[in-house]
Amino acid sequence: MPNAAKSSELLSLTEAATLLGVHPATLRRWADQGDILVMVTPGGHRRFPRTEIDRLRGVSAHAEDDAAFAQHLVDQALAHTRVQLEAQHDAAWVTGFDASERDAKRESGRRLMQLLRQLLAADDDEQGPILDEVRALGQTYADDAHRSNMGLTDTLRAVTFFRDQILESTLAGPDAMPMDQEAGRRAIQRINAFFSAILLAVAAAFD
Repeated sequence: MPNAAKSSELLSLTEAATLLGVHPATLRRWADQGDILVMVTPGGHRRFPRTEIDRLRGVSAHAEDDAAFAQHLVDQALAHTRVQLEAQHDAAWVTGFDASERDAKRESGRRLMQLLRQLLAADDDEQGPILDEVRALGQTYADDAHRSNMGLTDTLRAVTFFRDQILESTLAGPDAMPMDQEAGRRAIQRINAFFSAILLAVAAAFD
């Protein structure tokens, strides 16, 4: 019964660390902190169930997949948005800024895309701090709009333009990543939460 044999297989500290790709000292610390199931022999040696190591390897692979997925979505969204932005060259929310202000906007836009990538790859309990920073950037956008005498309507047009481009590229772009239903639902929820945070921060700043 190979499955039973595997479930009862115990690995040494070095063997388990090698499979996980971490230093033995790191794995020892995880064990001492209770982060990983470990057994101690009568002689005081740590032994790790193979099933526990396989579980951790699966968690790590899932996290890497989430990060790659998030990076792909953001990359394709940026490419799609750059093309569509050409058609908006005379919009008030584009022409309302001078060259230096546009440079600053590009920098904040890069930071915003970094935050979107982080949010798409984050665990549920990691979303709060990311969305807090997104709201702070929304406040900054509103402050910039005030300084450039741009009204609330044009500021919201700019935000919704980028939201729509990202959603379109995610769902129907030529390079859209194949997604199962759950991954797609999760991505759309995160994107909506992301832009809702910006929109509400902007609207609040104009009150």
